[in-house]
Amino acid sequence: MNATFINQLDELYTRYGYEPRKGKETRVYLFTKSIYNGADIVKTGTEEEAEKLQADYSKGGYAVKVREFKTIKEAEDTLFKDFFKAEGVIYNLKKRYEGFVQKLMNNLPENAQYQYIRSSYDYIEYSLEQDITKTISIGADDNYNSLVSKVVKQINEHKGPLLIIIEAAAGYGKTCTAYEILQEFISIPSFKLPFFTELSRDRSAKIFKHILQFEIEEQFSNRVDSNLVIHQIKSGRIPLIIDGFDELISKDFSFSSNQFDQVESMLSTIVDLLTENAKIIITSRKTAIFNSEEFHNWMIDRDINYTLTKITISEPKIENWLNKERLEVINSNNFPVEQIANPVLLTYLRYVKINELKEMINGDRSIVSRYFDFLLTREQIRQNLLIEPETQLRIFRKLVRLLTEWDTKAEPKEFIKELIIDYNKTILEDTKRKYTPDRRPRVDQLADILSNHAFLDRKESGKIGLVNEFVLGTLIAENLIHGKYQQYNQKFYDNITQMFALLAVQAFQVQPKENKELLWCVFNQFPFNYDPQFFFKIDVDFKNEIIREYKLAPLNDFHLEGYSFTKIDQFESTTFTGCTFKNCKFALTAFKNSSFVNCYFYNCELNTNGEAYSDCYFTVYGCIDDNGFVNKVYESELSAGTTEINIEKNILELYFKKGSLKPRHRQLSHIKNELSEYDFKTISKSIHKLEKDGYIQLNGDLSFLTRTGISFYNDKYRNL
Repeated sequence: MNATFINQLDELYTRYGYEPRKGKETRVYLFTKSIYNGADIVKTGTEEEAEKLQADYSKGGYAVKVREFKTIKEAEDTLFKDFFKAEGVIYNLKKRYEGFVQKLMNNLPENAQYQYIRSSYDYIEYSLEQDITKTISIGADDNYNSLVSKVVKQINEHKGPLLIIIEAAAGYGKTCTAYEILQEFISIPSFKLPFFTELSRDRSAKIFKHILQFEIEEQFSNRVDSNLVIHQIKSGRIPLIIDGFDELISKDFSFSSNQFDQVESMLSTIVDLLTENAKIIITSRKTAIFNSEEFHNWMIDRDINYTLTKITISEPKIENWLNKERLEVINSNNFPVEQIANPVLLTYLRYVKINELKEMINGDRSIVSRYFDFLLTREQIRQNLLIEPETQLRIFRKLVRLLTEWDTKAEPKEFIKELIIDYNKTILEDTKRKYTPDRRPRVDQLADILSNHAFLDRKESGKIGLVNEFVLGTLIAENLIHGKYQQYNQKFYDNITQMFALLAVQAFQVQPKENKELLWCVFNQFPFNYDPQFFFKIDVDFKNEIIREYKLAPLNDFHLEGYSFTKIDQFESTTFTGCTFKNCKFALTAFKNSSFVNCYFYNCELNTNGEAYSDCYFTVYGCIDDNGFVNKVYESELSAGTTEINIEKNILELYFKKGSLKPRHRQLSHIKNELSEYDFKTISKSIHKLEKDGYIQLNGDLSFLTRTGISFYNDKYRNL
């Protein structure tokens, strides 16, 4: 064997905790870190020497294995399999997946069989060497490019460090997708072993490094040193799946803003692993973080030659859940489909008996009420619980009110039981009397029964919380419209975080119109300190009308059909990013210094009245239309009558850090702020021209210089 191979063997075995020993030619590696001493004898010399060493170390009390490796990879595969006990870890991961599926099935009719529901998604891939990025939309029925298969394929085939970010709104299947990626990955034989961790809201981003260490020790049962696990993550042998990134974000965080400093500590821990051939998958609710210049420039400064894949899961379509027969039942009765367009309800309707579905569609009660009744009535039978459904709801509304006021989703089971007892004494005492004396439970036993309710589920670290965000959001909303928060705290609006408010809004999208109206009134009656995106969302979702006026507002990812943007001065210094407009009407007088970035306009109208407005103005960057709308906006820019000033150089210089030739990512909104001494129209025209000429590329509000743009700046402006 040559010296290079021997040195690589020594390095490999040392990493796994062995002590190298020299024979004449044969290598011996001793492991003495457990109660059983082991010796690996690797045949790098003669057969006779290996046999003699085997006999000597066996007599010395060592468990001896004689190995013969042709390549370092073969040696690495063998040690990895032995140390990480791959079969055992995969078995535990399969049981974890099965447990997750079983929890989902617990809240469905008896005939339910789990099936992962695929959704459409947007896909974009970015690397430092890449000059052009493009978002690709992939349909749910595209078998070749299904989301799960695409991610698993990337994990297995991509060379170099890869960060995959999977984003979606609450309840759109992030955790199901993460588990499905896990399941598909471990179903394919390989020398890789995924590490899967779910984060919970009671944890802090500041101690994420310690969380990761704890999770490593737990998943691998302390069999291997955490440093060895981290080495294998970096090498790509252990892909890292982190579900629930958003759970580490503090209560003051706004999902449509970029408060990068709040997550920098957590991301540092993750990015420290993003070297060599690491594969890291993160799921999160949609945030502005990963589209911010702070994040991209922070990554550039770390000088990591990595690839970023960003996947955004679209809102699931009803036809993805329900078969033709069930869709016909709904459509033939002109049932308002918006009242079932939630994955939890759709999953329930997928499995309920067809005659029950017909009864629901024709009934006078909401589908949500029927679903909750199904769960609560079944609990009476399953646990012999003599508490009426409405009273059960009261108990869990109280519990949700307390948890959300404390800004937590989960607490230890014993504490949950204490809360149930302390805040429901009369209910529990009255319930006791309903049982016969020989079967009468104590109050603490009733609390224990309720702590095992279908509304609750075991979370990480042995804590329990609400079973899903739909149930949680519904109970938050009911507390709000019933005035329960205000009853105990007149300034309750200071304690309900925007994250919990969004869960309430998301859950109530499937409520009847009158209930939506009640929740909308709560959010507009009290001074909730939420961002413009939140209020725009509730206007659109609950009123089908844009009511408020917006200033300095970033509005992202809305799908708007049939709206009129014609109210004078309704939008000032507002940026619409990644929005889709269908059959909408626009007037210049509705906008002041506002922009549309990477938006889609289908059959939209622009009313300019043939005038050029000095103050009322909006512009479009990287937008697409089907009827010349974008060009009409651009023509209105040209006729705006401003003094022509060439600020091309000023704009391009903002893409470079002072004293550095390395270009930076910039957000258009930040560029406009930094060039505030210039007229908005002048800035917009210059940016538009740079984009049209291919010198900058837009990715939402984010923009960067292309190679052509860098060359253009260097040739024309660098030495001026």
